[in-house]
Amino acid sequence: MARISPLDVDDLPEELHASAQNYQKTMGGVPASFRTMARKPAFAQAYGALQKAIASTLTIPTELRSMMFLIQSQNNGCMYCQAHSVGALVKNPDVAPEKIDALWEFETHAIFNDAERAALALALAASSTPNAATDEHFDALKEHFSEDQIVEIVASLSIGAFLNTWNDTVATQLEDASAATAEATLGARGWSIGKHT
Repeated sequence: MARISPLDVDDLPEELHASAQNYQKTMGGVPASFRTMARKPAFAQAYGALQKAIASTLTIPTELRSMMFLIQSQNNGCMYCQAHSVGALVKNPDVAPEKIDALWEFETHAIFNDAERAALALALAASSTPNAATDEHFDALKEHFSEDQIVEIVASLSIGAFLNTWNDTVATQLEDASAATAEATLGARGWSIGKHT
């Protein structure tokens, strides 16, 4: 059960209406994580601005960003974020279901290319405690990505870490549609809604 109640959509402050409409358009609803953050509108606006800045300038594939988020969310144990990241992957027509199923074998499975392996390895290392990112991770990334793109990768992982901390700490209530997708896609790998009811 959520430790902090999210605001109802109708109770969102006026300055957050545009963001709420964008979530409604892109996700089919306003996530509880944003509605909880909306209790401090300046926080929600700052988060939204950073998220928009990353998304609007992204040159790495969006599916790679979602795969990195799923890897780090699993490593951090955030069931809420796992559900949202796998939902983005399932909805992405560029991602084969076999790729989602094989994600935890990214280091060896033939469905992944070397660029994806390098980015996913960093996602796993960066989400470990203590942080396990090494020079070798960056050497591998530089074989496939420009330094500007590596900044995108690190920024994506950083905002993912924020979301993992936020949602797992406050036990954000998971939306029904996201829970159903996660159960269908990740249930066999041990995913459960846990505290996010």
